[in-house]
Amino acid sequence: MAWHVQEALQTLGHQVIAIATSARQAIQIATDQRPDLVLMDICLQGKNDGVSAAEYLYLNLNLPVVYLTAHADEYTLKRATETSPFGYLIKPFQEADLHTTIQVALRRHQMEVALKDTQQWYATTLVSIGDATIATDIDGFITFMNPAAEFFTGWTQEQALGEFAGRVLDLIDDETGGAIDNPILAALCQGDTITLPARAVLRSRDGTNRPVGDSASPIRNRDGEIIGGVMVFQDMSDRRQRESSLDAQRQILETTQSLLCAQLKERTEQLQFAIAVDRLRQWIFNQCDGDRTEFLQWMLQEIGQALKIDYSWIAFHDRAAAISTVVAEFNLAEAEPRSMIRRAIEIAKFSPFYLRLFQRQCWICPAVEILPPLYAASAQVIVCPIQGEQGTIGEVGIVLPDYPCWSGFQADAISQLVSQAIRTYQSSRQNQAAQTKIAELQHLKTLQDDFIEALSHELRTPLTNMRMAIELMQRMVTSLKDPEVLDPQVQRLDQYLKILQQEWHEEFSLVNDLLAFQNASGASEAIPLSEVRIQDWLTIAVERFSAQTAISIQIEFASEPIPKVLIHLPTLEKTLIQLFTHLNHASPELPIQLRTFADSGNFCISANCGLAEEPNAEETLPRRKQNVSNLRLALLRRYAIDLNATVTVEQRSGNTVLTLNLPIRTA
Repeated sequence: MAWHVQEALQTLGHQVIAIATSARQAIQIATDQRPDLVLMDICLQGKNDGVSAAEYLYLNLNLPVVYLTAHADEYTLKRATETSPFGYLIKPFQEADLHTTIQVALRRHQMEVALKDTQQWYATTLVSIGDATIATDIDGFITFMNPAAEFFTGWTQEQALGEFAGRVLDLIDDETGGAIDNPILAALCQGDTITLPARAVLRSRDGTNRPVGDSASPIRNRDGEIIGGVMVFQDMSDRRQRESSLDAQRQILETTQSLLCAQLKERTEQLQFAIAVDRLRQWIFNQCDGDRTEFLQWMLQEIGQALKIDYSWIAFHDRAAAISTVVAEFNLAEAEPRSMIRRAIEIAKFSPFYLRLFQRQCWICPAVEILPPLYAASAQVIVCPIQGEQGTIGEVGIVLPDYPCWSGFQADAISQLVSQAIRTYQSSRQNQAAQTKIAELQHLKTLQDDFIEALSHELRTPLTNMRMAIELMQRMVTSLKDPEVLDPQVQRLDQYLKILQQEWHEEFSLVNDLLAFQNASGASEAIPLSEVRIQDWLTIAVERFSAQTAISIQIEFASEPIPKVLIHLPTLEKTLIQLFTHLNHASPELPIQLRTFADSGNFCISANCGLAEEPNAEETLPRRKQNVSNLRLALLRRYAIDLNATVTVEQRSGNTVLTLNLPIRTA
């Protein structure tokens, strides 16, 4: 029979690689040769029959088997069918039947291999993906689970296969802790994709809770019939953490935005209030006229109308800060207006209230117990300090029409407005008084100039006439002199004329010094300065003065160089002339010794004239000459003030030393 079949197969174009008579031999040949198809007789030699050999070849080598048997009993057919044969031929059979059975078996095996490859590819894909995947049959029993699902659920695939999905997928709500309906079963029942709730948590077999998310869907065949379900899910811990972080950041941003909006609104209100107060300030500052009470009353009225205030007042403290007296008020109420004008408060009795004002802080709706009874008629008030140059000088109070819209910024703005307005008013009144005083002083200066001019005329005219009379008398005496005859009366007359001429000269010098002192005392305008080398100029000025007056002056200059200085030369020249004149008047017979040196940023000119011995000042100079000397010294000091310099007078061993200290100022 085997040879006959081999011959038939070769006739049909097939190749027979071997013929085996036992199951063991068949398995060995198939393992070595790997044929495309095995024709297996059920009855074989040995302990194992063809059914056992066919089962091994199919399960282990994936080889298709077609049974050839003469037995068609039910038992044999049942055993053969359980091994999933690819054909069953009952001997005897025709070659055509054999050929057909072989073609069907080969085609079926090819399709089965392709299907297994596809299944293997899908299985490998499901195993390889990172998301956890669980598949069930139509009844909800698990048929597949990839490693990710094993890790999340705590079940191995071997443990989970055949288990009900609701037992393996233990889902709870993160917030309530209640169980969540199994999404695979819901997808099988509804025939649609089911998405997990936002707060779903998977409780693994070991009790670990892990946030999960994704969906479950039914599996349909080509006809659209549901044949199972699949669920794909992933760990949502990182996502939940990011969402929590984003929620926290969003809350922070929303809080910050709300805060910024509130701050912006507050700043806008403050800006609008500040603009209104600034306009009010400009309007008030331009109206600083009239009596103080009228000004304060008008200012409170303008503030009240601009800020829509019902009642306000101003109180001032006395110099000892012991009594506060209301001096002005504004009342918008038409019926039964109240008045606090001239009512006083003893500050010491309400020290907690006034201590805050003295610290330059405002009260905004203070407790009634804090307020003085005079101010406690209305609970919603602000009281602001009025600041003067020396501190708090009073307070301004406002009855608030709408408390929530007032803040510390607005109270401070009102305090600054009233304080600045009062200081501006006081400055304006002081400026007006100062201008009035300046006008009076200018009038007195004009009168003084007129008086000095008249005095100069009245004093110099008699002196000029006296000088003319003395010169005429001198000519008469000269004509009466006889060189050969010494007339005692003529000599005495000549001597009297010399005394009279000397006294006239002293009187004329006194009048000139007095007028010069008056003119110097009235000078107040700035004088132009020149940059000069002071030592070079001093040499020329001393030589010119010595030539004009025949006064001997000896100069000793400082050894260190003196830089150029800024100074008014005419005033300096007048100062030196007075200095030399003063020293020569004290000791006309002795030379003047002049010395220059630098000391503490000053250029010093020191002059003195020595005396043989140290006499009494009253004996050396008559009283009249002493007064003249004092007048010249006063004029010298006046000139020094114009030079921004100082003059010192010292007595050293009978010497009168005058030192002029000039500040060294460079351009």
